[in-house]
Amino acid sequence: MSPGNRPHGRARGQPDEAGPERVEAAAGPHPPDSIVELCAFRVGSEDYVVDIRRIREVVPLLPIRPVPRAPEFVEGVVNLRGEVIPVVDVRRRFGLPAAPPTRKTRLLVAHVAGRVLALVVDAVLEVVRIPRSAIRAAPPPSGSEAPRLFLGVCGGEAPPAAPRAEGPGEPWAESPARGAPAKLRLLLNVKALLQPIGPEEMAAAREAASGGEGAP
Repeated sequence: MSPGNRPHGRARGQPDEAGPERVEAAAGPHPPDSIVELCAFRVGSEDYVVDIRRIREVVPLLPIRPVPRAPEFVEGVVNLRGEVIPVVDVRRRFGLPAAPPTRKTRLLVAHVAGRVLALVVDAVLEVVRIPRSAIRAAPPPSGSEAPRLFLGVCGGEAPPAAPRAEGPGEPWAESPARGAPAKLRLLLNVKALLQPIGPEEMAAAREAASGGEGAP
C-alpha cells in the first residue's frame, strides 16, 4: 500500500478490535483529554467520523461486481490488487437518494466485525485529532434492542484545541476552509451498517444524533 493512500497518523497493522470500540465509546481507562484520531468523511450533506484505526486505506472508487445471493447490505465486491472485498454503499444504507459517483467518491477500506469491507462514501475530508472529552454522547436508539447507529457526536461548536494531523501526500482528502466553524460530525458505529436497520430507522437515528445529542 502506497504511503499516499494511508490516512496519516494510523498505526500500521491490523487493529485490535477492542481498541476502536473504546475510542468510539469515548470511555475506558484513558484520561478524558487524551487525544484520539478520527477519519472524517461525507455522505450526502452530513459529515461523519470513524476511529482511524479501523481504516486500512482509502482508494478511489473501483468497479463493483454484483454478487448473487449476497447479504442485503452488500452492493457487490471490488478487486483491490487481487484481494476481493465486499462493498457497502453507506449512502444507500442511510436511505439517501442515489447519486452518481464524482471525482471525490472514495472507498474506505475498513476493519469491521472481524472482516474487511469497502465503504462507499461521497468524500473523505481529513484526519482530525481531538481530545476524548470532545466526543459527546449521542441519544440512545428508540428501541431497547435496536442497534446504536451513532456512538457520539463532535464538532458543531468552537474548533477543538488539538491541531489537525497534517501530513504530505493526502490526495484523497478534501481540505475544509480555514477559519470555518467546526461542523457537527456523527461518530458512526460501523458495525451497525451490517445490522438489519431500515431506511426510516437510519433517518430517525441521524436526526436524533444531529439535533438532540445527549450529555457527555
